[in-house]
Amino acid sequence: MRNLLDTSLCSKFEPTFNNRECTFYQYPEDSNMNIISGVCGFCKQPGAYRCVADVTRHVPLSHSSIGDFLTCHRLYYLKKILGIEMRPPFFGNPLKAGKLWDILKQKHLGGNVEIKKTIEEYEIPPMIVAKVRALYHAYKELEIEVDLGYELQAKVDMEYEVILSPSSFIPSISINAEKVNLWADRRDAKSDNRTWMFPVQVAGFYDRKYATYFTEDKLSGRPEFYLDPFYIQSQMGTYFLADPNLEYVIMEVVQFPQQRENKKTEEGPDEMYNRVYGDILSRPSKYFIGYDKQKKRYGKKLYKGEFNLEEIKRRYQQVVLEILSCRYNDNFYKNFKACGNTYGHPCEFQKICMNENISDTMFRTREK
Repeated sequence: MRNLLDTSLCSKFEPTFNNRECTFYQYPEDSNMNIISGVCGFCKQPGAYRCVADVTRHVPLSHSSIGDFLTCHRLYYLKKILGIEMRPPFFGNPLKAGKLWDILKQKHLGGNVEIKKTIEEYEIPPMIVAKVRALYHAYKELEIEVDLGYELQAKVDMEYEVILSPSSFIPSISINAEKVNLWADRRDAKSDNRTWMFPVQVAGFYDRKYATYFTEDKLSGRPEFYLDPFYIQSQMGTYFLADPNLEYVIMEVVQFPQQRENKKTEEGPDEMYNRVYGDILSRPSKYFIGYDKQKKRYGKKLYKGEFNLEEIKRRYQQVVLEILSCRYNDNFYKNFKACGNTYGHPCEFQKICMNENISDTMFRTREK
């Protein structure tokens, strides 16, 4: 067990760090300001990930990190600032199954992945392996096809500017009796209609990307969740925003087999595999949602117009200010109402918050 990082060691209000790592910028009153580019640096302390003192630069965002922040500010802090993550063997079986299916699908489409290594690293139970293996072999037996010309795991790289009015929240600190604004890039300094700007960077990965559309692979016990634009607004909307040429997404959603182990007959993985494999081939449309026997395809097409992109963009603009405020005040407070129900199950970080220490057996710090 180890204690959480004492962030009081990193003062963000006294410039005790050197100019190469955490630099504050101050500009003449009558000049324009240039955007301070760059990403918040990594911390040299062993128990931390991002530098908590470096509040002049932004932390890259993603749809998942925004979701974490909206769920619980402390959850975001633990994962994105301290870089705490659960070790793969402690993931739930649904996540393990999804990871294995993703790896198998990538392998089938030409990706450079290691299936055996993934099974060992995540310690995926034999029965889960048997079910996912049955899905994969049925996928090949049905000769399901995909359009050629794709890019696997194409990078999402979206950057735009947040524009603030003079009355907006713009944090500042005092250094050597001079007031310095954080992040902001002031334009039209001589005008009465001043605005403030700073960059927002959003990252992620498409499962399979084409020139005018993309596809997302999902394995779930509740496939209907991934077929409704309302529930997947954040991820799909982000991907559409990142590339204006994209017109639609094909959600390739697969039903995870729900067969239970027959304990009376002491059913093993091989028997489970055969039972699941036979059931999939007898009714493929139940498992491969939207399966078309003639076209040898499956999935549901959702168009860009079904997602409120402007609302998603405005949410990024607002949330990035709230994250900045939390960083500036060093106050990533807990949302106790989310502890027992984070994405449908108890929060995996709950024990960390309760005990204020981290199990090195169960958790680790992300590599910098």
